[in-house]
Amino acid sequence: MVELRSLRLLATLALITALILSVQGRVFGQYYGVAGGQINGFVFGPNGFGYDWARIDANNGNQTFHAFSGMSGFYLMRVPAGVYNVSVYTPAVPLETSSANVTVTEGSTATVNFHLQLQPIVAVPEFQTNMSALVMAIALAISIGITNKKVNARTGTTVF
Repeated sequence: MVELRSLRLLATLALITALILSVQGRVFGQYYGVAGGQINGFVFGPNGFGYDWARIDANNGNQTFHAFSGMSGFYLMRVPAGVYNVSVYTPAVPLETSSANVTVTEGSTATVNFHLQLQPIVAVPEFQTNMSALVMAIALAISIGITNKKVNARTGTTVF
Protein backbone atom coordinates (compact mmCIF):
# COMPACT_ATOMS: atom_id res chain seq x y z
CA MET A 1 0.00 0.00 0.00
CA VAL A 2 2.85 2.37 0.85
CA GLU A 3 4.59 1.59 -2.46
CA LEU A 4 1.40 2.37 -4.40
CA ARG A 5 1.09 5.78 -2.68
CA SER A 6 4.69 6.69 -3.40
CA LEU A 7 4.27 5.54 -7.01
CA ARG A 8 1.15 7.76 -7.38
CA LEU A 9 2.99 10.69 -5.80
CA LEU A 10 5.94 10.21 -8.14
CA ALA A 11 3.63 10.00 -11.18
CA THR A 12 1.79 13.16 -10.08
CA LEU A 13 5.05 15.07 -9.61
CA ALA A 14 6.27 13.94 -13.04
CA LEU A 15 3.00 15.09 -14.65
CA ILE A 16 3.15 18.51 -12.93
CA THR A 17 6.79 18.95 -13.96
CA ALA A 18 5.96 18.04 -17.58
CA LEU A 19 3.08 20.54 -17.62
CA ILE A 20 5.23 23.33 -16.19
CA LEU A 21 8.00 22.70 -18.73
CA SER A 22 5.57 22.56 -21.66
CA VAL A 23 3.85 25.81 -20.64
CA GLN A 24 7.13 27.62 -19.90
CA GLY A 25 8.25 27.60 -23.55
CA ARG A 26 4.93 29.01 -24.73
CA VAL A 27 4.76 31.77 -22.16
CA PHE A 28 8.19 33.18 -22.91
CA GLY A 29 8.05 32.57 -26.68
CA GLN A 30 11.05 30.26 -26.79
CA TYR A 31 11.33 27.20 -28.99
CA TYR A 32 13.40 24.27 -27.83
CA GLY A 33 12.27 21.75 -30.43
CA VAL A 34 14.57 19.60 -32.54
CA ALA A 35 12.96 20.47 -35.90
CA GLY A 36 13.29 23.89 -37.52
CA GLY A 37 16.21 26.21 -37.87
CA GLN A 38 17.67 29.31 -36.33
CA ILE A 39 17.81 33.06 -36.79
CA ASN A 40 20.93 34.90 -35.70
CA GLY A 41 22.83 38.09 -36.29
CA PHE A 42 24.25 41.21 -34.71
CA VAL A 43 22.65 44.41 -33.46
CA PHE A 44 24.91 47.44 -33.95
CA GLY A 45 24.29 50.75 -32.20
CA PRO A 46 24.67 54.22 -33.72
CA ASN A 47 28.39 54.20 -32.83
CA GLY A 48 28.96 51.01 -34.86
CA PHE A 49 29.64 48.83 -31.82
CA GLY A 50 27.56 45.86 -30.68
CA TYR A 51 24.37 46.89 -28.87
CA ASP A 52 23.45 44.73 -25.87
CA TRP A 53 20.00 44.07 -24.42
CA ALA A 54 18.12 44.83 -27.61
CA ARG A 55 15.01 42.66 -27.92
CA ILE A 56 14.68 40.78 -31.19
CA ASP A 57 11.24 39.43 -32.11
CA ALA A 58 10.49 36.89 -34.83
CA ASN A 59 6.80 36.64 -35.75
CA ASN A 60 5.39 34.04 -38.12
CA GLY A 61 1.80 35.29 -37.94
CA ASN A 62 0.81 32.79 -35.26
CA GLN A 63 3.49 33.07 -32.65
CA THR A 64 6.26 35.49 -31.64
CA PHE A 65 9.67 34.27 -30.52
CA HIS A 66 12.04 36.51 -28.55
CA ALA A 67 15.79 36.81 -28.03
CA PHE A 68 18.06 39.45 -26.51
CA SER A 69 21.40 40.59 -27.87
CA GLY A 70 24.49 39.99 -25.74
CA MET A 71 27.38 42.32 -24.95
CA SER A 72 28.82 41.96 -28.44
CA GLY A 73 25.41 42.58 -30.02
CA PHE A 74 25.04 38.92 -31.08
CA TYR A 75 21.68 37.14 -30.78
CA LEU A 76 20.48 33.64 -31.62
CA MET A 77 17.05 31.99 -31.55
CA ARG A 78 15.78 28.60 -32.59
CA VAL A 79 12.45 28.64 -34.40
CA PRO A 80 10.22 26.20 -36.29
CA ALA A 81 10.49 26.29 -40.09
CA GLY A 82 8.51 29.12 -41.69
CA VAL A 83 8.51 32.73 -42.83
CA TYR A 84 9.25 35.32 -40.14
CA ASN A 85 9.20 39.07 -39.76
CA VAL A 86 12.23 39.79 -37.58
CA SER A 87 12.34 43.14 -35.77
CA VAL A 88 14.46 44.80 -33.11
CA TYR A 89 13.38 47.01 -30.19
CA THR A 90 15.39 49.13 -27.79
CA PRO A 91 12.96 50.27 -25.09
CA ALA A 92 15.54 52.17 -23.02
CA VAL A 93 16.95 54.34 -25.82
CA PRO A 94 14.91 56.00 -28.61
CA LEU A 95 16.53 54.34 -31.61
CA GLU A 96 14.83 53.75 -34.94
CA THR A 97 13.53 50.20 -35.15
CA SER A 98 13.79 48.16 -38.29
CA SER A 99 12.60 44.77 -39.50
CA ALA A 100 13.30 42.18 -42.18
CA ASN A 101 11.48 39.15 -43.57
CA VAL A 102 13.34 35.82 -43.61
CA THR A 103 12.52 32.23 -44.47
CA VAL A 104 13.77 29.49 -42.15
CA THR A 105 13.88 25.91 -43.46
CA GLU A 106 14.69 22.69 -41.62
CA GLY A 107 18.27 22.83 -40.35
CA SER A 108 19.02 26.25 -41.88
CA THR A 109 20.31 29.46 -40.37
CA ALA A 110 18.97 32.84 -41.43
CA THR A 111 21.15 35.83 -40.56
CA VAL A 112 19.63 39.27 -39.93
CA ASN A 113 21.91 42.12 -38.83
CA PHE A 114 20.51 45.40 -37.54
CA HIS A 115 22.25 48.80 -37.72
CA LEU A 116 20.36 51.12 -35.37
CA GLN A 117 20.27 54.89 -35.83
CA LEU A 118 19.17 57.64 -33.46
CA GLN A 119 15.64 58.87 -34.02
CA PRO A 120 15.42 62.36 -35.52
CA ILE A 121 14.61 65.11 -33.03
CA VAL A 122 11.06 66.33 -33.41
CA ALA A 123 10.17 69.92 -32.52
CA VAL A 124 7.72 70.36 -29.68
CA PRO A 125 4.46 71.58 -31.26
CA GLU A 126 3.76 74.05 -28.43
CA PHE A 127 7.02 75.90 -29.11
CA GLN A 128 7.78 76.16 -32.80
CA THR A 129 11.28 76.98 -33.96
CA ASN A 130 10.22 80.17 -35.77
CA MET A 131 8.91 81.55 -32.45
CA SER A 132 12.30 81.42 -30.73
CA ALA A 133 13.48 84.68 -32.33
CA LEU A 134 10.34 86.48 -31.14
CA VAL A 135 10.73 85.14 -27.59
CA MET A 136 14.40 86.17 -27.53
CA ALA A 137 13.52 89.70 -28.75
CA ILE A 138 10.86 90.12 -26.05
CA ALA A 139 13.22 88.85 -23.35
CA LEU A 140 15.94 91.24 -24.54
CA ALA A 141 13.55 94.21 -24.57
CA ILE A 142 12.40 93.43 -21.03
CA SER A 143 15.95 93.08 -19.72
CA ILE A 144 17.03 96.36 -21.37
CA GLY A 145 13.99 98.12 -19.94
CA ILE A 146 14.73 96.85 -16.43
CA THR A 147 18.41 97.81 -16.51
CA ASN A 148 17.83 101.28 -17.99
CA LYS A 149 15.61 102.56 -15.19
CA LYS A 150 16.55 105.89 -13.68
CA VAL A 151 15.26 107.23 -10.40
CA ASN A 152 14.65 110.94 -9.98
CA ALA A 153 16.48 111.89 -6.78
CA ARG A 154 14.18 114.79 -5.89
CA THR A 155 10.80 113.14 -6.47
CA GLY A 156 11.73 109.47 -6.05
CA THR A 157 9.88 108.45 -9.23
CA THR A 158 11.18 105.94 -11.76
CA VAL A 159 11.97 107.25 -15.23
CA PHE A 160 12.36 104.87 -18.18
